[in-house]
Amino acid sequence: MAAKKSVLVVGHGPIGHSFIEKLVERHADFEISVLCEEPRPAYNRVMLTQYFENKDADKHDAMKLSYVSEAELKELSVKLIYGRAIAIDREARSVSYTMLGKGEEGSSSVSYDVLVLATGSFCFVPPVPGMTLPEKKNVHWPDDPASRPEGVFVYRTIEDLEGLLTAAKAGATRAVVIGGGLLGLEAAKAVYDLKMESHVLEMAPYLMPTQLNEPAGTVLTQKIQALGISVHVGVQIKEIVHTEDGKVRGIRILEKGADEPVLLECDLVVVSCGVRPRDSLAGNCGLELGARGGVKVDASLRSSDEHIYAIGEVAAIGGTFCYGLWGPGVEQAEALVKNLVDGPGSMEYTSSDLSTKLKLLGVEVASFGRTADFWFKRQFDGKDPEVKSLECRDEVSGTYRRLCFSADGSKLMGGILIGDAKDYSKLLQLSKKADLGGNDAAGLTYGRPPPGAANQEAVDGGDGTGLADDDLICSCLALSKATVRKTIIELEAHTIPQIKKCCKAGTGCGGCVAPVGEVPKLLAHTLKKLGKDVDSGVCTHFVYSRRELFDIVKVKELKSFDDVMAAAGKGADGCELCKPVVASILSSLWNDHALKGGLDQIQDTNDRFLGNIQKTGTYSIIPRCAGGDISPDTLIAFASTAKKYGLWTKITGAQRLGMYGAPMHQLPDIFKELVDAGMETGQAYGKALRTVKSCVGTSWCRYGQQDSVTMAVSLENRYKGLRAPHKFKMAVSGCLRECAEAQGKDVGLIATQAGYNLYVCGNGGVKPVHAKLLANDCSEEECFKYIDRFLMFYISTAKHLQRTSPWLAELEGGIEYLKKVVINDGLGLGAELEAMMQRNRMNFHCEWKEVAYDDELRKKFAQFANSAETKDSEQIEYIDVRGQRHPNNYSPPDILGPALYNKTEAPEQWEWIFAGNEADFPRNGGLAVKHGSQELAVFYLPAQSLSDQWLATQNLCPHKQARSISRGLTGELASGMLTLADPVYKTTYDLRSGAGIGNPNFNLSTFQTKVENGRVLVKVPPKEEMEEAFELQISQAYSAAGKEYKKRGHGAAAKAAATNGVAKAAANRVASADSNPAMPAFVMDW
Repeated sequence: MAAKKSVLVVGHGPIGHSFIEKLVERHADFEISVLCEEPRPAYNRVMLTQYFENKDADKHDAMKLSYVSEAELKELSVKLIYGRAIAIDREARSVSYTMLGKGEEGSSSVSYDVLVLATGSFCFVPPVPGMTLPEKKNVHWPDDPASRPEGVFVYRTIEDLEGLLTAAKAGATRAVVIGGGLLGLEAAKAVYDLKMESHVLEMAPYLMPTQLNEPAGTVLTQKIQALGISVHVGVQIKEIVHTEDGKVRGIRILEKGADEPVLLECDLVVVSCGVRPRDSLAGNCGLELGARGGVKVDASLRSSDEHIYAIGEVAAIGGTFCYGLWGPGVEQAEALVKNLVDGPGSMEYTSSDLSTKLKLLGVEVASFGRTADFWFKRQFDGKDPEVKSLECRDEVSGTYRRLCFSADGSKLMGGILIGDAKDYSKLLQLSKKADLGGNDAAGLTYGRPPPGAANQEAVDGGDGTGLADDDLICSCLALSKATVRKTIIELEAHTIPQIKKCCKAGTGCGGCVAPVGEVPKLLAHTLKKLGKDVDSGVCTHFVYSRRELFDIVKVKELKSFDDVMAAAGKGADGCELCKPVVASILSSLWNDHALKGGLDQIQDTNDRFLGNIQKTGTYSIIPRCAGGDISPDTLIAFASTAKKYGLWTKITGAQRLGMYGAPMHQLPDIFKELVDAGMETGQAYGKALRTVKSCVGTSWCRYGQQDSVTMAVSLENRYKGLRAPHKFKMAVSGCLRECAEAQGKDVGLIATQAGYNLYVCGNGGVKPVHAKLLANDCSEEECFKYIDRFLMFYISTAKHLQRTSPWLAELEGGIEYLKKVVINDGLGLGAELEAMMQRNRMNFHCEWKEVAYDDELRKKFAQFANSAETKDSEQIEYIDVRGQRHPNNYSPPDILGPALYNKTEAPEQWEWIFAGNEADFPRNGGLAVKHGSQELAVFYLPAQSLSDQWLATQNLCPHKQARSISRGLTGELASGMLTLADPVYKTTYDLRSGAGIGNPNFNLSTFQTKVENGRVLVKVPPKEEMEEAFELQISQAYSAAGKEYKKRGHGAAAKAAATNGVAKAAANRVASADSNPAMPAFVMDW
């Protein structure tokens, strides 16, 4: 029997491994060896920044970066050799290599029958003085760190990232990233994750100049700068400046438009401004190279030597072009395997799609084209006269879209998407087709549906992907939607990890398997059609959907969160996701007071304090103004109250009166004044009826058909207090002229001569939807009956935070089915739905009034648990605007980096202060505590162990600086982590350590607690020291953001205090925090 042919792969990167996988799958008669120069098998370089989720190189498998283990390669009969190739002997058909860690003396060789070069590329390092050490150049390893001065890094491997980690741990706090392209921004993400002050420098006039035009690059710059990252474009790099001992001290640059270079001080430089094919191994053995580098290969991926092939970044296709993307490398591997197994010429490879979709520093970026001309001829930049473009830039959301069409507008040639790339797959597929598929150019650009779309069957079969079966759902691996669906059905891949394992979808950039990607949509839809369970639980504490949970609470008549948790949940406590859901369900069914019976601690802050929280941490107060009908005396009373408390007033968008800027502790007194004047809560703070808008109707209008004002007042009084999955609005127009815009509301009535036409499920907002006609010429009694049924059916079946319009869109049978339920009572639910509404109406109470006249409820609004004193907690400068007190552009900078204090490091000399009486603290909630001019947040978690029952943090939220942490929702994850969500922006923290969860740049100081004789105590620094430490931290945040800090209200001025001993201690505390390697990264561009 003939001996097996030996295949040697040089390079065990993603493409080399893809080739090995595909060759093994063919069960061909080959002996496979792979030469790997890194100390681990292949891993996903595209996801390299995820390495910082676990900073231990030995654990990178846990992050799913690894493609394969040593044991798995052994099972596949693949010989793994750790070593760096240094020479090819074409005559002997062998490759010499040095074994890792042993240098030249540890060299060996391995023979081959077929050699596959998958050596990839190396980082291009600009020939700038001080950037390299020429005398230490490594001809076999261009990325050798020994060839660069200490502090100059490249961004290519896990070892490169380990070097960055070591530098950060050694005290590096400032970094410069050279390169504003794809690789540069990936490197910027890595430095950002290391929480160092950083700068990215880009020589071109804007970011990503190869893939984007200038407007797109500008939008991307703005999005990245919004993260706290500075971007420098159009700069020239003059030299790297070093200290006397050879370490990086800074980089000298000439800014765009400047006359003289400046020194940008830094501790390290990361070079990531492009790559070059790693072709020296091939060139040294005489293989023909491409015109611009790389190993020249033909359509079979064969080099000038019939026994040697090349794939990936090192392969110069036809000698002209090397692809630097994942997708082309996988396609090349597929073609080469087919040619080796099925015979030469079995499959030709000539080109690949350069389209790509990435998420850079949290910003979605996509570029796609019909052919390579889209980039090579810069069709996206108006360089090709045969291509016409349309663009849409949304400065509010920070998104940009430019689509390019053939001159006659019949074909999509390509496009650029920044900030919102959800349509990428659909547009990419469309760009490969002969026409626009029934769409029009303007509709595609501006997000409008194609003509007649409402009457057409969805091309995606209803799975929500927007893709036909033959469209690619994973562009990295060139997998069609049909292929992935087949995997789900035939291979029973019923989870994302199983899909990734079975067909490799999502193992490239990962975008298609992200929560908002197309694969999860396809999976959910396919499983549903198979009759399989789809995970639709509210959160980890409840496996049930909101609809299922609603039915459980209704049938079992559960009245508290503890009851619901015991009957249907798991764990000791919920979280910021499930608590508001349960609170909404309980209110929808029983309509008990939101602040009684422990319900206050599961409410979002708006419902907990009966007002809408504003970004300053204060609240708005909006009384009910039923139908917009209001007396002069009520207007006067409202104005007098607002004037007395110095509140800003405005007519709201829902034709109501609003006052803004009320601190929490003043709310009960304001409620009392309004209630005493005959007003009641408008519940603008709740997911409830907001308003019923009306015109003047027959009372005054000569066109009026019905008394629209009286009808609007009746509707508002009937449905006030009704909690729902989301807010809902109503309107009544007195005639067909539709002055009240009823067809843009969740419920709308339009008067006719015979009664009212009833419309439902419309809304304005981000995605306006026209309401659907439910019934014609209804009497008032019929209107009430149908609206009762409609609202309770919606409340019973909708998802949490789902408006009526998307609810109807998902309702099988749509408006016709809804008519059967509501009008014809086709399900026999009419009487039950009406009874539920009647119970809700009977239980209505003005929540403001009960607080105003209940001393126990008033206590819940106390500013501090340990003092009856009150103070101005806002860090806001007020100015006069149009005769009113107005915040002066409230936008304090984020406080980034480590916390000032950690309870595990509290000095013995700190003092124990009284934080309040144990009996006054709510279960599973917090209260604010006063300590001089500063505030703490103390939380009581009775179900936890003794050490975790009382936890204390700072009350100042690092994100925008509202003093509101004590008002956040607590929770417990399945892992046992205790969590806190701040009430304003929902930033999450580990309540034990104070560490940021959603954003590790935000961190809370923590303090020790204890309880003695019913008194809660907290161990804290002296008042003056704590004040100056926080003031210094705040002022430094302002300075870093380029803003002026105006200290208000209390204490000595920060600058003056900086000379005394207390301030010096505070400065030491801040300096200690600043030297911590956990400081955040700020990235600028070159």
